[in-house]
Amino acid sequence: MPARAASLLVAGLVAYLLVPGHPHTLLRGLPLDWLGLSALILVACLIFAFGLPRLPLPLARGRGLGGRGLLPLIVALLAAKLLLWYVAPVYGLAASYYPRTRIGGTPERSTEHPRATFTRIEATPGQPGLALHFLNDVERFNYYEPPDPDRRALPFAVRWDGYLHVPEDGAYPLALSAQGGAAVLAIDDAPTLTVSAREVHVADAATLNLTAGEHPIRLELISQDFTNPWLSLSSPTLTVESVPSSVLARDRYLSWLAVALDLLVLFAILGPVRLRSASLERPLLAALLLAILAYALVTTADLAGRAVILEGGQDWLTYESYARDILLNGPLMTLGEPLGKGKPFFFQPFYPYYLAGLHWLTGEGLWGPIVLQLFGVGVAGVLVYYLGKRLFGVPSAFAALALFLVLGLSQLDWIARKLLSENLYFVVLPAAVLMVVKAIDERRLRDVTWAGLLLGVASITRAPTLLFVPGAALILAVAWRRAGLPLRQAALAFVLLGLVTGLVAALVPIRNYVVSGRPALVATNGGATLLLAHQPTDKVQLRGIDRDPLYNALKLDRATREVVEFARQDPVGYLWTLVPLGLYSIGVSGAVDGMPPLAPDVLAITALYLLAVALLPSARTLRTLPLHLFVLIHLAIMMTFLPYVYGYRQVLPMQLLMLIFDGALLARMAGRLGERRRAERPVQPLMEQRTA
Repeated sequence: MPARAASLLVAGLVAYLLVPGHPHTLLRGLPLDWLGLSALILVACLIFAFGLPRLPLPLARGRGLGGRGLLPLIVALLAAKLLLWYVAPVYGLAASYYPRTRIGGTPERSTEHPRATFTRIEATPGQPGLALHFLNDVERFNYYEPPDPDRRALPFAVRWDGYLHVPEDGAYPLALSAQGGAAVLAIDDAPTLTVSAREVHVADAATLNLTAGEHPIRLELISQDFTNPWLSLSSPTLTVESVPSSVLARDRYLSWLAVALDLLVLFAILGPVRLRSASLERPLLAALLLAILAYALVTTADLAGRAVILEGGQDWLTYESYARDILLNGPLMTLGEPLGKGKPFFFQPFYPYYLAGLHWLTGEGLWGPIVLQLFGVGVAGVLVYYLGKRLFGVPSAFAALALFLVLGLSQLDWIARKLLSENLYFVVLPAAVLMVVKAIDERRLRDVTWAGLLLGVASITRAPTLLFVPGAALILAVAWRRAGLPLRQAALAFVLLGLVTGLVAALVPIRNYVVSGRPALVATNGGATLLLAHQPTDKVQLRGIDRDPLYNALKLDRATREVVEFARQDPVGYLWTLVPLGLYSIGVSGAVDGMPPLAPDVLAITALYLLAVALLPSARTLRTLPLHLFVLIHLAIMMTFLPYVYGYRQVLPMQLLMLIFDGALLARMAGRLGERRRAERPVQPLMEQRTA
């Protein structure tokens, strides 16, 4: 099969999943619901497991992009889906949200409809929950300490506008229920139902004599200082705009056609376009990824369609606020400030953009990002497997993957349910290290380039990764020289890895200079965490540090100056503060006040790693040196900054690389045990074997 035809088919399937569809069909396009997201991931897993699909010969043959039969078919399907979406009415009501107990002025914006005059479109008002996503704004609603108000009880108001469609003259029952607010329903500009409730559900119902056709409808809700506001409206068909009855009647048949087209595409993914694989390795790994996806979908079902109000003062609220600003106002993330007057990146730079991409794909709520972060844990496990396979072989890789799954249940699962930069770093880091090892083995500049790109992304995800890059480039150059390559080529690999990484990392100071006028390379919260980790002793004199000319030339913040003075004036005291942080990082969590004495999983991974380095000669080669280098650098960083904010999430990146060696050690032990059992098995005499 021509590869171009297969690639075209995959591109067509992905495009069909993403483009908008009829509101009553299965695959409605962006933002993806559970079915659309599952279908997209299924396509990726099938390609990973079996390669590009095989097509029937009539479609695979021909000229141009994949053949004369395939391209028109894909274009026709896409055009049909878009046409059915375009002619369909906009069902539901236009909802306008306001962050106050008054309806008026400019409503809040939604990342799903950023340019609309209203906030969003809701098929059913208030269900499955009120869309209070806009309250996740660290610049306006960062309340977390008494006597500040509870963020879940902030005041707001909502107005829903649209049309109620009655198929024929008659009496129609309507019901309105609410809690934590006052709601009024008006039909044909006349108040019809009214509810006022505090902490209990209150309902109002009526049977109205309505004439056939459409009736303007407006529903308003005002809530103040209630922790669980809720509203539900039972009514016939609703549309945002005026729609003739004939159009609604026609649209019922068009919706059936849209469903038929979607079923055809789903059948193309799962049905006659059959795939094959030469081994079971990739299909088994793909099955693991799909199992993790199923687990993610089941365990996050309660989040679908709901607005989760994040806790004040937490990193995840800040990251969510930044991601919303990117989607609403553009990639510079100015947070409403004019260019040159804004702020440099305070937290790790790239994760807000990654989170914004997850929201773009799956919608404004937290359901989609959390599902994809849980799936990302599985992707990280597959990368750990391939890294272990390349360094130590398949048995070691399976052992490392098994250990990773244990770590996933004990540590990574809860992290994936929070909006933290490690959720991206857990995927990018093993991918980058894998490409470094691959470049060492295969000695291709293409692999060096990919390694540089991934290390660049890792560096703007967690800035300390930059400290790893020079050493990794040096190891790469030495390995190429030992393999007999010319010095010029080894030097080129060294420069190329650093250059590509630097080009990606340069995006951070460029953005910071444009937005704030300061070309800061790393996040500006580092000084605060330094000071929290290393409080100066009484021996340290801090007078005059604000006027120090060197500190001023370097533009160091006050916290960093205090820690530098601590290390300069009382080096013994400073070194003593490193000890508990180092012990915590290897699993002795009790070294930090208020923690349990041990973290068994982290401590076991560390102990197995040290044993592997001591007992396995293959763990002490030039090929494994990049992993050891990262572990040492990361441990030093954990001892320098604060490693215990939100548990072990900052320590775990080095644990992922330790798992590679742990798996090698366990595989070697299992192999030795098997050899011993075979050696101890009694051997039958030759005559008995022949008789048998």
